[in-house]
Amino acid sequence: MNSTIASNPTSSRIVSITSLPPKVLATDLDGTFLPLDGDDAAVASMQQIREQLEAIDVPLVFVTGRHFDSVRDAIGEFDLPKPQWILCDVGVSIYKADGEGGYIRESAYEQILDEVLGDIDIEKHRLAIGELEDFTLQESFKQGRHKWSYYVPAEQLEDCHKAVESYLKLHDLPCSIVSSIDPFNNDGLVDVLPHGASKAFALHWWCDQHELQPEQIVFCGDSGNDTAALIAGYRSVVVGNADRKIARNVADAHHTAGWIDRLKLARGTSTSGVLEGARWFGLFETPAENETAIGKGTSLPESIPWGARLIGANRAEFTLWAPKQKQVVLELMPDRLVRMQSEDRGFHRCVIDGVVDGTRYQYRFVRDEHVAAFADPNIELNVDMLLHALPDPASRYQPEGVHGPSSIVDTQFPFQATTESAADELDELIIYEMHLGTFTEQGTYLSAIERLDELVDLGITAIELMPIAACAGRWNWGYDGTHWFAPMTAFGSPDEFRQFVDAAHTRGLLVMVDVVYNHFGPEGNYWSEFGPYTSRKHNTVWGAAPNFDDPKRGDLVRRFVIDNAIMWLNEYNLDGLRVDAIHCMKDDSAKHITTQMSEEIRRWSDQAGRRVWLIAETNVYDAAMVKPLNEGGTGFDAQWSDDFVHSMFATVRPGEQLTQRIYSPGSDLEQTLRRGFVFAGDVRGDRGRESEPTLDTDGMLQRIDTRSSIVCIQNHDFIGNHPTGMRLHQLTSPETQAAAVTLAMLLPSIPMLFMGEEFASPNPFRFFVDFGDPRLQRAVVRGRKREYPQHDWSDGVLPTDEEAMRSSVIGSVESGSETMRNWYKTLISIRKQFVGSGLLSPENFSVDVNCEANLYSLSYQTEDEALQVMVRLSPLKEDDSVDEPTAIDPLPSGPEGASPESWRLLADSMEAFGERLTDGLLPNHARICYFQQDKATA
Repeated sequence: MNSTIASNPTSSRIVSITSLPPKVLATDLDGTFLPLDGDDAAVASMQQIREQLEAIDVPLVFVTGRHFDSVRDAIGEFDLPKPQWILCDVGVSIYKADGEGGYIRESAYEQILDEVLGDIDIEKHRLAIGELEDFTLQESFKQGRHKWSYYVPAEQLEDCHKAVESYLKLHDLPCSIVSSIDPFNNDGLVDVLPHGASKAFALHWWCDQHELQPEQIVFCGDSGNDTAALIAGYRSVVVGNADRKIARNVADAHHTAGWIDRLKLARGTSTSGVLEGARWFGLFETPAENETAIGKGTSLPESIPWGARLIGANRAEFTLWAPKQKQVVLELMPDRLVRMQSEDRGFHRCVIDGVVDGTRYQYRFVRDEHVAAFADPNIELNVDMLLHALPDPASRYQPEGVHGPSSIVDTQFPFQATTESAADELDELIIYEMHLGTFTEQGTYLSAIERLDELVDLGITAIELMPIAACAGRWNWGYDGTHWFAPMTAFGSPDEFRQFVDAAHTRGLLVMVDVVYNHFGPEGNYWSEFGPYTSRKHNTVWGAAPNFDDPKRGDLVRRFVIDNAIMWLNEYNLDGLRVDAIHCMKDDSAKHITTQMSEEIRRWSDQAGRRVWLIAETNVYDAAMVKPLNEGGTGFDAQWSDDFVHSMFATVRPGEQLTQRIYSPGSDLEQTLRRGFVFAGDVRGDRGRESEPTLDTDGMLQRIDTRSSIVCIQNHDFIGNHPTGMRLHQLTSPETQAAAVTLAMLLPSIPMLFMGEEFASPNPFRFFVDFGDPRLQRAVVRGRKREYPQHDWSDGVLPTDEEAMRSSVIGSVESGSETMRNWYKTLISIRKQFVGSGLLSPENFSVDVNCEANLYSLSYQTEDEALQVMVRLSPLKEDDSVDEPTAIDPLPSGPEGASPESWRLLADSMEAFGERLTDGLLPNHARICYFQQDKATA
C-alpha cells in the first residue's frame, strides 16, 4: 500500500498566537516576490527588502511552482536576493544553498515522495493525461518523476482539473492535482503530484527539519497553488494583486481556525505587498511610525487616526482628542492600565503591543488627588486612582452597546472584485431606501444579504441605508447615533457589515449610507467630558449640535466629522453618503462644513480612484448644493426633492399634511413637475416659496435640471411620521400608489423606493427607539406630538414600545401584492430602456397638466420617437366605484405626421391590476405609450 502525506499537516502544531516571534521569510515568486511589470513601487520595495535581509539575520526561502533552472534564471534576471533554500516544482523539489553560490538537492525529501508513488508506471500515465482533450504536455525540462505538468486553456481550467481527477480515480493513482493560471501569459496550468504533495507540504517538511513552528514563518503568496500554505497556520501575507476569491477563501479559513492575527491582506502589489506583510508581522523593522503631528495653530493634517487602529499584527495605535483632560489612562480589558502621552491641541496618544482584533478597551481620567502618581512612571496605577470608564468617541465597535467598552477592529477585508456597476450616471440610479433592522425578520447584516437578489430582480441599482452608526438600545431608526465611527451592534459586527456591502457589490448594486452630522444622539453621548465636541451656540430638538464654528476648537470638530465620512467610504468600501438634514448642520463659518466635506471627499476619491456619490437631504431645493465646486457650489451629486412626495400627497389626500410645510392640492404638484420644486432655500436658513417664480421666454415656469433631484412617493419620514406608520397604499389605495409611482419613476429625476413599497407591504413603518433612560423615553413621546401637532396620536403605538419595531418588519414579498411588484418591475424596465436610448432625458421633456381632470402628462419627444406618460391622481371618493371614465384624449398629437394609430401601448396600471382596458383614464390611473417613426417611410 502506498504512503500518503497528511492533508492537514499543521493542525496538531498550532500554539499560542503570540508565543513565538517570526524568524523566516518564505515567499512565492511569480506574482508575489517578483515585481510586476511597470510597478516602480515594487522595484523600490525589492531594494528595501534586500537592505533588510543584509542588516538582520532572516533566512529567505523561495516556495514556487517554477522548476529549479527557472528559479535561478529569475534570480539573475531580477537581481533577487539569493535564498538559503529553494522549494520548487510546486513543492516536489527542495534545494539548499551550498555556501559557494550553488544549491544541493534534498534527497531525504524525495524519498518521501517516492514512497507515495510506489511502483506506478509514471511515463505511461504522464503521456496518457497529455492525450486528454485540451491538454498539452509542458516542456521536458519542466517535467520530473514527482511532477507531471500540462498547459490547458485558462477558461477550461476547472473542467480540465475535473478530467484529471476522473483519470486518477479510474486508475487508482496515489496522486493529487494543483491547478492555477500563469499571471504573466494567462495560461492554464495543471500539475499532477504525489498525493498530498504541495508547496504547503514542502514548507511543512522544511519547518520540521529546522524545528520551527508555523507562527515563526511569514509566508507570502498570490495564487491558487499558494492557498494550502496560506491556510496552514503560518503568518500569511496575501499580496494586493492576488485574486480576490483566493483572498476571501484564505480569510475565511483563518477565521474558522480562530487565527485572529496570522493574516495580512496587503494593499501593496507583488514585492510591495511582501514588504508590507513582513513589516506588519514584525519580521522587518518598520520605519518610524508615520505619527500624525497635530501642530499648534490652525494647520491640520489631511486626516487624523481617530480611535484605535492596528498598525501591526499585535500592535495598535490609540489616538484620543480630550482637551478637557490633562491626564488620560487607557484601560485594556480586563486589567491593564496604560498612561497615554499628552500631545498638542488636546490629543492623547499611545502605541501598545500585545493587542489584537477584538481587544476591548476604555478610557479613564485621573482623580485630582492622584495627578502626581500619574506623572511618576514608577508608581503602578490602579482603578481607584481613576474616574469612571468611558468609551472611545471614535470607537469602531461597541460590542456591549453605547455605554460599554470599545473594541479594536481589524479593518482589513477581502472585498471581492466588483461586477460592472448597474449605475455610473445619475439617470441610472434607482435607489432603494432600507432600514437594516426591519428589512428582514432577523434584522441583521447577514440576513439582509439573503434578500439582495430580490432587489436585483426588481431592477434596483443602489441601496441607501438608513443610519447605522451605533445608537442606544436594541433598535432605533438610526438618527440617534452617538458613536459615529461604529456600526450598530444590533445588526451584527463590522466584519458582517463589510460582508453585506461586498455581497451587494458582487451583484452590481451600489451601497450608500445615511450619515447624521447635525446632532449627537441624547443617550451615550459622553463627549462633553472629553472636550468641546458639542456647541454652546447652536442646538437642535434632537440632541447636542456639533461644534463646527468654534474659533478655537472648531477645526478639530470639522476634522472629526470629515474623517468619519471618509472612514465609511474607505473602511467599508461604500459608494456614497446621504447626509441627513443638511440644513440643520448649524455652522456660521465662512465656509460651511458641507462645502469643506465635499471638497475633501472629492480629493480623497480622486486619490483612491473611486467614484463617490454625495446626496443631501435639504428638505427644500438648494441650487448651490448640486452646483459644482469649481463653480462656487457645494458639489453634491443629488438632493432629496421633498416637494414631489408632499405635493403628490396633498393632491390625493387634500387637507392632510405629513410635513410642517403646507402644500396645495394639484397646483403644487403641477409646479413641481414644471419647475422642479416648490420650496427653496440654503444651508444658512433662508427657506420658503419663491416670491417671483422664474419664467422662460414662453411665459412658462423655467424648469431646473432635475437629474440631480431624488423623488419618491414615500420614504421613512413620510410613513413613520404618521401616527400609525401607514403606507401610501393604506392611506389611499393600491391604484393610487401605482399611478403615483409611475410619475416618480418616469420623471427625468432619480427615483427612490422605500423598502416594501414595491410589493405593497401590509406592515406599517412606525417610529421606534429603545432608550434605557425613562426620561428620554417620555421626552420622545412628547416630542413626536410637539413636532407633528397636526396629527391625532391617540391610536398610535408608542415609539418606545417593542411592538413599534416588531410590527415594522416589511415581511416577505409573498405577504404583499405580486401585482404591485410586477407593476414596479414594468416601470423600472421602461425607465432603463429609454434612459439607455437617450429618449428619457431633460432635453426631450415637457409637461402638460389638465387641472379639471387631474391629469398629469409627461412627454419625451425627438424627431423619430416619443414617450407619453399619462397619470390621473385624484382624492378617493365613496362613489369612485361607479365613476365613469373622463372623456379625455389619452394620446398627444405626437411628432409631426404621427397619428393615434401610430402609438403603441407599453403599460396600463388598471390593466395590470386586472381591470378592463378603457378608452379614457380613470381616477388614479396611469398609462404609458410609445411612438417610433417608421424609418422606411421617414
